[in-house]
Amino acid sequence: MKNLLLLCFLLPIFLFANSEKPTISKIEKVTVYLEGASVERTSSINLLPGENSFIFNNLSPDIDENSIQISGLGDASILSIVFNIDYLEKKEVSEENKTLKSALEDLETEKNEVENVIDGFKQELQLLQQNQKINSDATDLSLEKVKEMSVYYRSRTTEIKNAIYKQYQLITDLKTKISDHQNELLKLDDSKKEQRGEITLKLNSKRPANLVLNIRYNIRNAGWFPLYDIRATNTSSPIEFSYKANVYQQSGTDWENVNVVLSTGDPTTNNSKPILLPRYLNFNNKSYGNAAPVRNSNYKYNPTIRRVTGTVIDDTGLPLPGVNVIEVGTSNGTQTDFDGNYTLDIQGSRELAYSYVGFETETLPIYAGTMNTSLKPGAALEEVVVTAYGASNNDEPDWLAQRFEGKAAGIQIRGTRSLNNSGSLLYIVDGVPVSENEMRNFDDESIADITILKDAATTARYGSRGANGVVVITTKNSEELSISTKEVGITNTRFEIKEKYTIKSNAEITVIEVDNFELPATYQYYAAPELNENVFLTATINNWEKFDLLTGEANIYFEGSYAGKSIINPQATADSLNLSLGIDPNIIVKREKLENFKSKSFLGSTRIIDKGYKIEVKNNKKTPITLVLEDRIPISENKEIKVEDIEKGTSDYNDKTGIIRWKIELQPSASEKREFTYTVKYPKFKKVYL
Repeated sequence: MKNLLLLCFLLPIFLFANSEKPTISKIEKVTVYLEGASVERTSSINLLPGENSFIFNNLSPDIDENSIQISGLGDASILSIVFNIDYLEKKEVSEENKTLKSALEDLETEKNEVENVIDGFKQELQLLQQNQKINSDATDLSLEKVKEMSVYYRSRTTEIKNAIYKQYQLITDLKTKISDHQNELLKLDDSKKEQRGEITLKLNSKRPANLVLNIRYNIRNAGWFPLYDIRATNTSSPIEFSYKANVYQQSGTDWENVNVVLSTGDPTTNNSKPILLPRYLNFNNKSYGNAAPVRNSNYKYNPTIRRVTGTVIDDTGLPLPGVNVIEVGTSNGTQTDFDGNYTLDIQGSRELAYSYVGFETETLPIYAGTMNTSLKPGAALEEVVVTAYGASNNDEPDWLAQRFEGKAAGIQIRGTRSLNNSGSLLYIVDGVPVSENEMRNFDDESIADITILKDAATTARYGSRGANGVVVITTKNSEELSISTKEVGITNTRFEIKEKYTIKSNAEITVIEVDNFELPATYQYYAAPELNENVFLTATINNWEKFDLLTGEANIYFEGSYAGKSIINPQATADSLNLSLGIDPNIIVKREKLENFKSKSFLGSTRIIDKGYKIEVKNNKKTPITLVLEDRIPISENKEIKVEDIEKGTSDYNDKTGIIRWKIELQPSASEKREFTYTVKYPKFKKVYL
């Protein structure tokens, strides 16, 4: 009977001993990917024969349930793994956070007390003013008494106003301190602290056992991005690299004193291989463009970027003015200026979209403070339908309507009443701007469709050039292109970090040094004055592949001074890595058209354009330099356009790319000149942009 009573007493203990109370676990190791992280926890457990249930609580609510893995089971088997969000349990606030909040509350209290003092002074001042009015109504006051009262009121009023002024100064100082404390709290803030993750694990065991479990899972709100410090003492010294990782995480759980592994892999990448199917051609009523292949790039989102500047160019390297630069998912945006430059303050998005009429839209993650990009020619407009554009009271463009309406079979003109004659129109033919004179020479039969646009959206899209209206023309022979891009990075390099780190779940960045090394470099100056008349010092580095560099920003230091920022792009297929170390203002390059050079003539139905340029270089440095100077001669992609009579002087000329190159050795204070000329011939009723 006693044994039976003892069994009844112990049975509930055996049944609920390891199912009700949460099981303690600790983060031992974290593998941080370019986007996301893998967290490894350990927990010591005691198994009883039969079914055992364990609850691991106070976890990140950001856990990918499908990624949970359990190892170290011994002979036990897993019955189930369930992940839930516990909305009642809250993350414990850190001591630093508590201290800041306490200090902030003290500052708020002090500010309220000062405001109360000001209110008291204001009431006293109001009382004085009222009392002064009452006394002024008295008729039995002597002159001496009036003077005495006047002195008192003036003196006390002055004292009160001075006191109020000092109190306002105190409030200003307190507001500054309060703002500073609030900003510090924002850095420590964690949006995931209001909810906690929980893993319930059920195991089956045939015998009692003591195990050390390893629990592994993936989270999304974490990652790292590279940052480089590059130093060169002079042009005869090697390049010193400091390779750093900026680690961030907002998983809702602090990583306290953990082993860190940095991986250049990206688990968010689509790893499905492409399937290439047959492509069939047939006649139909619609054109289908070729989809561009997915691009391989290591550009990754950098959460520390607050402002982005850059330059947008076309596929020939010329700047694009009026490009729309928009923070994806927001209305925050800007446009490039005449030189293709832009600046945009970031409001929290992860990507920027670059769009321009006639070019494919480019979307890039916000990866650096300087983001330069090149837009590719886009699809020609097959048809544009415009509705609901209000008409104006001004006349329509008569020459356009009179020429095409009812005269060219199949041509439709829509929206002409929306135009006015207040200024010149913008003409877009198959996505390319043309002049009005060129429009008057167009072959009527080559035009398939004319659409006329005039409203606020048109101005926003085409910029100030389209303020008076845009005439969009689609020709019958226009070719349609389709280019889509996707940023992809697949690598497997892992950096095991020797020291343990504590990485808080907040907006702060933890900088971890990955590697330090030196590489020999070849230094030379470079200029391409058609695009930029500044001269850049460059360093060419070989054998860089073994250091597993990633695309990222670099701080450049030359001769002990900060020279600015650059971008490391190891994905280039060249054998060497080229770095730009900054602009040297002591080397002058000027590019000008040759004087007295015949520029345009006609021969029958052929337009002939002669081009010639002179480039002058001067070395104002006290040391000799080696300068690589590049320019270009256009390459024809149409048999009707001929580039002839090329005079390239002493340059090396690549007839496949049109690039001409000089390598110039310049002594101090010396200058040299280079010239080149060419001729372009094409039908005079067509337009070629030179």
